[in-house]
Amino acid sequence: MGTMYAIQWHDVKNSQSCQVKQVEVADLLLQINAAMSTYLPDSELSRVNQTGAGVWVDLSPELAEVISVAQKIWQQSAGAFDVTVGPLVNLWGFGPDTGVIRPSLAQQQRAGEYVGMDKLEFNGSRLRKQHADLYIDLSALAKGYAVDRLAQLMSQRGCEQFMVDIGGEIRTKGINRHGKPWQIGVEVPDSNQLGTLQTVLALSDLSIATSGDYRNFRLVDGVRVDHVIDPRTRMPAASTVVSATVLHPSTMWADAYATVLMVLGVEEGLAFASEQGFPAYVMYRTSTPDDAQTFGFAARYNKQMAGYLPAEE
Repeated sequence: MGTMYAIQWHDVKNSQSCQVKQVEVADLLLQINAAMSTYLPDSELSRVNQTGAGVWVDLSPELAEVISVAQKIWQQSAGAFDVTVGPLVNLWGFGPDTGVIRPSLAQQQRAGEYVGMDKLEFNGSRLRKQHADLYIDLSALAKGYAVDRLAQLMSQRGCEQFMVDIGGEIRTKGINRHGKPWQIGVEVPDSNQLGTLQTVLALSDLSIATSGDYRNFRLVDGVRVDHVIDPRTRMPAASTVVSATVLHPSTMWADAYATVLMVLGVEEGLAFASEQGFPAYVMYRTSTPDDAQTFGFAARYNKQMAGYLPAEE
């Protein structure tokens, strides 16, 4: 997955009941990477992507579970979330392949021919692609899925108070060593102030995921082009949202939902979050000065988020 992980835990009763071996954690992460990676040419997902059109492919339970969630969120979001958007990400210069400065409409249309979860058939355990070049990228769910699996392992090993963090996607259980909910910071969305916190959320038995575009963008003729692609328009999302934070019982779902909010924008995104019933906190651009790399911003959140914020907010 190309990122760091951290696990914190403590035993309230000092009973030594929480027994997790580092080798177990490493083996689990390797197993997930071998299923979900698009960088490993022999991963299960890479083999799916290399398969031709019309060929049914049997999936492992792990990969099938993640694709099932991807399909559900694609349907919920009316296509704003789509794990086949990779060709467009590459076209706009944000993927592993070198893109062009400003893709033409014809180039967008050609890449868009391979994009869309409606172009694959999935029956819960197998899938087949309608187009050989359709490409699945689960990076918007895989870290969250890995966090959930690690949390499951911790619980199975008797751990009752812990926090699992993989690349900023976090799941909490119980309370911290000070007897309070886990304190999770949300960064200011400014690449010049990395590590500065906008707010701190108090969480127990919940997951948190944040998606942002303030670290990954390009300047084209002085205009800021962000890395979040709207699959519906085949272009970088027109949204002013620069950071979206979601709370959910599942880190995988939180991970994906945060991406949805980046695409939908402030009003539509918060309405979507409220409709689906999860807490959401978005920060968005309020001004764009001459320097397109900096901006003013403000924050909004839905009523489901209010109880997790400091009292002064």
